[in-house]
Amino acid sequence: MKIRVTAKNYRQEVLEARIPVLVEFFADWCGKCAMMEDVVDLVAANCGGVLKVCQIEIEDSADLAEQFQVEIVPTFVIFKNGEPVSAASGVLNRQVVLDMVMDEAGLEICG
Repeated sequence: MKIRVTAKNYRQEVLEARIPVLVEFFADWCGKCAMMEDVVDLVAANCGGVLKVCQIEIEDSADLAEQFQVEIVPTFVIFKNGEPVSAASGVLNRQVVLDMVMDEAGLEICG
């Protein structure tokens, strides 16, 4: 399951999460973000319970996008214990995203 995050629920969903979090910064108008949708859905479906998947729309939450200096969408950030531990931007292949999740979030099996 993917969770839509805004400034209102950012603290609860990302910073206070008890499990690692993959945040995708995206834009509704972004074609490359649409290309990544299947990969994000796959991670959300296969990693549920051990990883939370959140999406932040950069125009709805410009303050969060600015805080993380998001200049390219999509941008993916892994949070662990409320801290960003890894980030990557652009169109990434499925394995790169899974490796990022497993390596940086410390997960053994996911995807």
